[in-house]
Amino acid sequence: MIMEALQEERYRCERLEEQLNDLTELHQNEILNLKQELASMEEKIAYQSYERARDIQEALEACQTRISKMELQQQQQQVVQLEGLENATARTLLGKLINVLLAVMAVLLVFVSTVANCVVPLMKTRSRTLSTVLLVILLAFLWRHWEAISESLHHFLLNPR
Repeated sequence: MIMEALQEERYRCERLEEQLNDLTELHQNEILNLKQELASMEEKIAYQSYERARDIQEALEACQTRISKMELQQQQQQVVQLEGLENATARTLLGKLINVLLAVMAVLLVFVSTVANCVVPLMKTRSRTLSTVLLVILLAFLWRHWEAISESLHHFLLNPR
């Protein structure tokens, strides 16, 4: 009877070992699948970031090209207009005005480029985009209701209860 109980116990132990081995193998396969999926997602995110950065760079290059074309066109118009102007001071003022406008356009281009480069890291993932949008909404709310907030804060600080 003891031998029979030992055999049954041995049989149960073997079955438990087989189940444990199967579960271990299943767990290892799941971990491998998760690692592969994570690597795939990382690659996808890196590719999307690269694509977005490239798109922004192309947009900036297109803006720069447009500005260059506008500068060239403006210079051509300046030459045509200056031929018609006989007054030397008017030519000088027009030239300076054009130079100022070109400088303003260059500053605007630098500003847009800087803003775009600052915004790109904030928009890489959905969570960052959502956090950025919520922060902007909060700042807009605080800006719009600043007088009421500062008045409440002032009242609270002067009249503590």
